[in-house]
Amino acid sequence: MNEPGTDRQPWPSAAYGWYVVAILCLCNMIAFVDRQIINLLVEDIKVDLAITDTEISLLQGLAFALFYAVTAVPLGRLADTANRRWIISIGILIWTVAAAACGLARSFWQLFVARMFVGVGEATLTPSGFSMLADLFKPERVSLPISVFTGSTFFGSGVALLAGGFVIAMLDKQDVVSLPLIGVMQPWEAAFVIAALPGIFVVLIFLLTIKEPARPQSSSALPLTEKPPLTEVFAFVARNAGVFAAVFGGVSVLAAVQFCLGAWVPAHFMRNLGWTAPEIGYAYGLIFLFCGTGGVIAGGFIADQLQTRGLRDGHLRTVMFSAIATLPFVLAFPAVDDGRIAIALLAPAVFFGTMAFGAGPALIPVICPARMRGLLVAVYLLIANIVGQAGGPLIVALFTDKVFGSPELVRYSLMAAPALLLVSGAILVKLGFRGLRAMNTLQTES
Repeated sequence: MNEPGTDRQPWPSAAYGWYVVAILCLCNMIAFVDRQIINLLVEDIKVDLAITDTEISLLQGLAFALFYAVTAVPLGRLADTANRRWIISIGILIWTVAAAACGLARSFWQLFVARMFVGVGEATLTPSGFSMLADLFKPERVSLPISVFTGSTFFGSGVALLAGGFVIAMLDKQDVVSLPLIGVMQPWEAAFVIAALPGIFVVLIFLLTIKEPARPQSSSALPLTEKPPLTEVFAFVARNAGVFAAVFGGVSVLAAVQFCLGAWVPAHFMRNLGWTAPEIGYAYGLIFLFCGTGGVIAGGFIADQLQTRGLRDGHLRTVMFSAIATLPFVLAFPAVDDGRIAIALLAPAVFFGTMAFGAGPALIPVICPARMRGLLVAVYLLIANIVGQAGGPLIVALFTDKVFGSPELVRYSLMAAPALLLVSGAILVKLGFRGLRAMNTLQTES
C-alpha cells in the first residue's frame, strides 16, 4: 500500500520489473554460492586448521552475522534514500573480494574476519532489492516477485552445493592446486577463490542493465526521500508489536531451522551414512534448487492468493502452515540409515520449511510506509541473521559437542534443534494474528 498523500508516476512495465527480479536473483545466487560453499568444506577445514564443530559453526554463522549486525540498519536507512543501484554494486565488489580472501586464510581468526566481510552481500543486496521491487510492482502484486527474489537464495544454495561438489571433486584429484597470481593452495582454499570469481561479471551486468527505479512522490510536507526519524519508526513498530513479533521473531526462528540443515546435513551424511562431499553436494544441491526455491515461491504465491480472496492474514497463515508441515520431516530424516530414504525425507522438510520465507518477509513492504521499508527489511534481516544464520548452526554444534559429546551424533542434534525451533517459531507467529487484524481494522476505518 502507498502512504496517504502519496502519488507516483505510472508503474513500470511488468516485463522490465521481472527482468530486474531476474538480475537481483542472479546477484543473490552468487552471494549464496560464496556464503554456503563452506558447508561442503567442513571436514577439510577442521583438519587443516585444527578446530571443533563449535568453531566451524561460528565460521558458518556468527562471523557472517557480526558484520551484518553492525551494518544492517545504516544500510537499510541508506536504501530508503540513496541510489540503490550503487549500493548493491559496491556490495557485490566487497563480498567478492572477501569470499576470495577466505581461501587465503591460514588460521581460524583470519578465516573468521574474511567471513565477516562476506556478510556485506546480504546487508546491501536484500534491503535495497526489496525497496526496488516495492517501487516496481503494485502492492497487491509484490509478494510473488519478493518471494522469487527470496527463493533465489535457496537456488543459490543449491548451485553452491552442486557447483561446489563438482569443483571439490575436480580439486580433490590433486594434492595441491596452483592458481595464477596466487600460487600453490590446498583444494579447499582454491574452492573459495574459484567460487568468488563470478561476482566480477555479475556486478558488470547489474551496472550496465539496471536503472534506479523512481520512488513515489509525496504531496505532504515531508518528501518520501527524506529519512523518517527513528522515533517515528519505533512508534510504528510499537503500535504493531504483535505483527513484528511474528515477522521479526517467528520467521527468524523458523529461518534458523533451514540454517541448521544447510550447515550440518552434509556433515551428517559424510560422518554417518558414508557419503562423499561431492555426493551429498549433488543430492542436497538438487533439493535446494527445486524444493527450496519452489517452497519459497509457493509461499509467496499462496500468500498473494489468500490476500486476493480477502484474507488479510494470509501471509501469517502460510507461515504457520510452513512450521507445522515441516516438523515431522525434520524428526524423520536424521533417524534413518539409508541415505536415499533420508534424502527423500529431507526434500519435503526443505520445501515446506522454506514456504515461510516467501510469505513472512513479503508482509513487510505490504504493511509498512514507503519511507521506512528498507530500514524495516534491514531490521528483519538483522534479526534473521543473528537468530538464524548465527544461532541455527551454533545450536546444532552445541548439542553435538556439549550434549551428545561425539561428532557422529550430529544426527540427534539435527532432530532436537530444528524441532525445538519449529515449535518456538510457531508460537511467535501465532502472536501476530491479532495484531494484524487490529492493523487492518485501523487501515479500513481510516
